[in-house]
Amino acid sequence: MTGVILFGTLLVFMLLGVPVCFAILIACVAYLAPNGVALTIVSQQLVTGMNSFVLLAVPLFTLTGYLMEQTSLSNRLVEFVECLCGGVRGSMGAVTIVTCAIFAALTGSGPATVAAIGAIMMPALDRAGYPRSTSAGMVAAGGALGPIIPPSANMVVYGATMGLSVSKMFIGGVIPGLLIAVCLCLVNAVIARKHHFSKSDVRYSGREILRRTLRAIPTLVLPVIILGGIYGGIVTPTEAAVLSVVYATIYGLATRELKLKVIWTALNKTVLTSATVAFIIAVATVFGWILQKTRLPAIIGAAIMSVIPNKWLYLAILMLTLFIVGCLMDTIPSILILAPILVPVGIQFGLNELHLGVLFCITLTVGFVTPPFGINLFTAVSTTGESYSSVVKGVIPFMVVMCLCVLVCAFASPLITFLPNFMLGT
Repeated sequence: MTGVILFGTLLVFMLLGVPVCFAILIACVAYLAPNGVALTIVSQQLVTGMNSFVLLAVPLFTLTGYLMEQTSLSNRLVEFVECLCGGVRGSMGAVTIVTCAIFAALTGSGPATVAAIGAIMMPALDRAGYPRSTSAGMVAAGGALGPIIPPSANMVVYGATMGLSVSKMFIGGVIPGLLIAVCLCLVNAVIARKHHFSKSDVRYSGREILRRTLRAIPTLVLPVIILGGIYGGIVTPTEAAVLSVVYATIYGLATRELKLKVIWTALNKTVLTSATVAFIIAVATVFGWILQKTRLPAIIGAAIMSVIPNKWLYLAILMLTLFIVGCLMDTIPSILILAPILVPVGIQFGLNELHLGVLFCITLTVGFVTPPFGINLFTAVSTTGESYSSVVKGVIPFMVVMCLCVLVCAFASPLITFLPNFMLGT
């Protein structure tokens, strides 16, 4: 009966178009009130949900992305990658994807990557002869690398929710992120051959390559600070996020690109984005408290295990569920609602907790480019000026390949677990 009231109310209000965070809150109150539980517990759990040092990394990495969007760091990165990939067929597409991958390692934000790289690369892709829909779809897909290649706000939220090491999750996301980036480049190569793009005749002299490399050093130093500090055990993910904000701010002030108005705009965007995430997390804490007290996840898990015979079928059903949810819901609410229910079942089947955590996050990330509600699709629409249907048409081949890569990671767990085990010895 508990599950019927809780999930039934949640589903009804979501179908009515009520924002997910308010639908969760209403469902929690609808369960607690008739059972005589003091509603002061709601406010207490709301505060508890936001009182987390780890979650400070979310607004800080978000702010880093918005600050980089306003400075020449992204331009310098594009110039550097262009001189490395300039001689291959479909070079502009390769430059776009590789730049998105590196930018993702700086900010961890999908929409910020789409906005920053899309604004720079769309004119270059047009000159190279790419169809506009393909260009827009490529930028949207490349931006989805943001929440996969660390740092990742989704992994921070998952780690805080499920009590899993965020540093281990960051390391676990490296190989899947690089795998997806390589496969997106292969899709670009196929498209380039299909449209008979000629190889670029631009050749960069050693002096020009050196000049662009030196100009890109301020950008390339940032992932060393963030990831090197975390993986070296020098700083926590939250402290690394602080360093990234300080670095981007000092750079912007030194180059005189960050004016007071620009900083205010970046702070406004960060507050709007982070406040939404924080409230969802706070509300989901109430939801999680109810699940814990009622032992509902254990009951659901036992029911699932009685029907599903082995871990392979469980993984297949989990992937299918997350792909569908990713189409319909934002990633963070999906993590907060589904992870406490579905992941313990996989652990009971003997699956690795880290493997499931990283897999959970990267599978939902495909939702960033999946119609109808993929946030990268809407960001690409506003950045490129293309219609929504045009962006969706262009992103489909990239989205299919991303789904295949995620399935490979699901059934080949060492792709996720090898690097953390190798680096941390656990």
